[in-house]
Amino acid sequence: MADEKNKTLTFEVPEAEEQDVVILNDYNRFPYYGQEFISENLVIGIVSNGESRGYYDKQEVYICKNDVSVVLPNHICIEQNTSDDYHVTLVVISSRFFDEVLRTTVHRNHIKYHYEPISHLTEEQCQSLLRLTQTIKEVSTMRDMLHQRTMLLNLVDVFLTMLGYYRAEQETEVSAVSHGYEVYNKFCDLLVKHYRESREVSFYAEKLNLTPKHFSKVIHEITGHTAFYWIEQHLVIKAKQMLTRRLDMTVQEIGYYLGFEDMSHFSRYFKRTTGMSPRQYRMNTVG
Repeated sequence: MADEKNKTLTFEVPEAEEQDVVILNDYNRFPYYGQEFISENLVIGIVSNGESRGYYDKQEVYICKNDVSVVLPNHICIEQNTSDDYHVTLVVISSRFFDEVLRTTVHRNHIKYHYEPISHLTEEQCQSLLRLTQTIKEVSTMRDMLHQRTMLLNLVDVFLTMLGYYRAEQETEVSAVSHGYEVYNKFCDLLVKHYRESREVSFYAEKLNLTPKHFSKVIHEITGHTAFYWIEQHLVIKAKQMLTRRLDMTVQEIGYYLGFEDMSHFSRYFKRTTGMSPRQYRMNTVG
């Protein structure tokens, strides 16, 4: 029988690929409670009641009533210790549509959510965003409406701009360390694009026009972990996903896909983090 606790899972909302944006009202908790998961989409949570504790990229976070969380694609999350009265409205935006929002609108505040995903709002601000989500929900399902996609792009941009405005009112000390956060943000984006290409810290440092020593120091100061740690974590999570979901591929094919030239190297790399080989992990989780 599969050991569910050892899986790193993907929070999937299939409708997001078709509708671009999906609104899930009155969610009580994520389906993978107490387990590591990532989302390939942008997920925004607006908490209307209760509280929850968990981890975002291995760092502890706390969210309660009138808070808004923004989880960018491919970040690691664990939800734990959620109260019985917890209710959250989820705005799930496909990564493709989110990229289009960033290309076609003036919204540029998304980089802040890499290092500080929680925004603490007033009840009035929270209710304003919740009302807007219902308009977004209505428009997202009107596939035959003229200019529907343009309207949806504009509505999502309004939502993100309002959230950015509300967030700015609450910010205090973020700007003092903005350089480090900017480096970390760009590093996260590079990992998503190049994790199959290189596992070397020097590769990412060069992409950021920094020396490996300075780059490593900045990442450690911001996150408490080394750049190598984040590269390893990202790659192993991708490997876990594929071992669990891509049963049409052999373990060796997955290793090649992830950039490993031989199976033994892939096995050692994976086992160093998980304590088991890729084959053992697949057997334990899939059966």
